[in-house]
Parts: sequence; structure tokens; C-alpha cells
Amino acid sequence: MAGLLGLQLLPMLLVLPRNLAAQEVWQSPTYTIALEGDSVNITCSSRGPLLGLYLKQRWPNCSNVIYYENGKEPTVDQRFQGRVTFSGLQYNLTISMHHLQLADTGDYACQAIMNDEVWGPGTLVVVTEKLPQTVNTCQETQLIHFALPTALAMGFFLVGLGLGAVCVLRRTQIQKLCCAKEKNSVCVVYEDMSHRRCNTTSIPNHYQ
Repeated sequence: MAGLLGLQLLPMLLVLPRNLAAQEVWQSPTYTIALEGDSVNITCSSRGPLLGLYLKQRWPNCSNVIYYENGKEPTVDQRFQGRVTFSGLQYNLTISMHHLQLADTGDYACQAIMNDEVWGPGTLVVVTEKLPQTVNTCQETQLIHFALPTALAMGFFLVGLGLGAVCVLRRTQIQKLCCAKEKNSVCVVYEDMSHRRCNTTSIPNHYQ
């Protein structure tokens, strides 16, 4: 009798794990970081006979964010009214939360309503504070005040370096020209230290 009962229960034991394994929920991303006022997307995918889908906040507070069921008007928690949109069907649903607030930081999990309640692994959402516009403007102004004098100093340095190179080149050319014309005479080059001329060439007078 016991053996007969065991044979009758065997098909049920084989089918039960298969049905449980078929009820699965995937969720992405694992975590996301967003600035205050930005948006995040959470995708819930499921396999199995699905009746409806919840997105719930499990930490730091336990609350329903939305309930979605094909063919019916979605239910949205008052805290998220006007800040949630949907795309896709309940088997592969993307929930977008907009105009994020610092209080929205938490762990969000998909909960599929099947023959049993099946949970997704969860998504950690971290909302960071956005810096005021005045702070960004102040930082940009400080950067400009620092960069402008540096650029001017580098410009003057390069101009001076270029003028010095021109004077040296001019002096060399004058020396070569002088020595080419008067190979047998002494070629003397006098430098005029005034600002008017870089070099002055003096050739000895052979008639003195």
C-alpha cells in the first residue's frame, strides 16, 4: 500500500520543482547613482503565469511604488504621483522614476504576483545632491582668473624669446656678409645696445 502511494506521489514531486523553477523574476540594474532631479529606469522581467507586478521600496521604508497589470490603470503611490512612467508589458516592464529626490534613495524590488509571490533581486538607487548653480559659476570664475594671467605671462615670454632669436640671427648674417666682402681686412662688429638697432657694422677706412 505504501509503495503504491509513493508511486502516485512521484509524478507530483517531479512536476513541483519544475513549476517553481519556471516562476522567476529578473531585475536590472543592480544599482544606479543619479543626481537630484534626474531619472532612473528599473526593468522587471518575469517568466511564468503572471497576474500582476509590484515595484516596492524595501529599504529604508517599506512601501509600494506601483502596481501594474495588463489592461488596467496602473496604481502609483501618492509619493510618486506624476513622477513615474511605464514602457513595455508586465512580463518585461520598464519603470522610470523622474525628478528624483534625496528621500528616494533606497532598495527597490520587483514583486511578481504568480501562483506565489516571487521577488526580484532588487535595485539599489542612490540619489546624490546637485551642487547649486552659483557654486559652479564661482568655480568657473576662479578658473578664469587663474588661467588668464598665466596665459598672458606665457605669451610675453614667447614673444621675448622670438625677438631674441631674431636679433641673434641678424647678427650672424651681418658677420657673414662683412667677412665675405672684406676677406683680407679686419671685420669688426659693434653692438649698439640701444633699442633702435640690434647691430651696427663698422668697416675700417683703408684711406686713413
